[in-house]
Amino acid sequence: MENKTSMYLKELGLSEYEAHAYACLLQRGISTAQEVSDGADVPQPRVYDALDELAQKGFVNVQPGRPKKFGPVDPDAAIEHFCEFKQRQYDEELSRVERLGEQLTDTLEDRTRPAERSEICWTYSDRHRILEKLCELTTTATSEIRMITTPISFERILNHHVEDLAQKAEEGVSIQAVISDDGTVSGSIYDRAEEIMDIRRVETIEGRIYLYDNGHVLVAFAASDTDGYVGISTTSDTLYKTQSQLFDLLWKNGRKASYRPAGAAQTGDDVA
Repeated sequence: MENKTSMYLKELGLSEYEAHAYACLLQRGISTAQEVSDGADVPQPRVYDALDELAQKGFVNVQPGRPKKFGPVDPDAAIEHFCEFKQRQYDEELSRVERLGEQLTDTLEDRTRPAERSEICWTYSDRHRILEKLCELTTTATSEIRMITTPISFERILNHHVEDLAQKAEEGVSIQAVISDDGTVSGSIYDRAEEIMDIRRVETIEGRIYLYDNGHVLVAFAASDTDGYVGISTTSDTLYKTQSQLFDLLWKNGRKASYRPAGAAQTGDDVA
């Protein structure tokens, strides 16, 4: 019985000597430290420490005298007291961690900016996955969307998620597009696009660059050594600033223009 009781007490978090001492008191009743040491096989130099810990944790009542005597608290009450003891421990530890956290924050007030996060993914030979990534970036945008693209890619983007772009425009997201003159955008799509974004045209564009929220860049281009396309998506403040400078230059030199009439020069297959 004592061994099984001790086992459960140790599972609760008591030390081996504490568990044996309390189990002994449950069997013997009020006892001296010497009697607990003899009955629980706890070394005499350790028995007082074990009994003091049990008293602090709510398992033992101490009766002053010469010698002091120790009585077991009823197990139900002891468990309740022990739970309160553990809660106090937890609260004290939590307060300690909070204090240390505040001290850490104070010492780092002049800290340098942590290294920027960079998340890069490549999409090979799969135009649809690139379009899905563009859609994801559009739906999560909160401040701005900037596009440098070709007419076919622009039309494909509008066909796939014009409603998402329209929703972002309604939410106040700034949307700008620089489109090359080497192809045609259908009139209905161009008219719809002009309702939700500012558009400028430039003579030529090599590759396609999409910028989102001052940090995310997606570059898409035809792969010269494969039959497909590559999309590279990265979160980088530095790269975003560099590509935004390119966008600003193209935007400044671009011109407002309506869609080109059907039959204008147009390249072959294209990618978002």
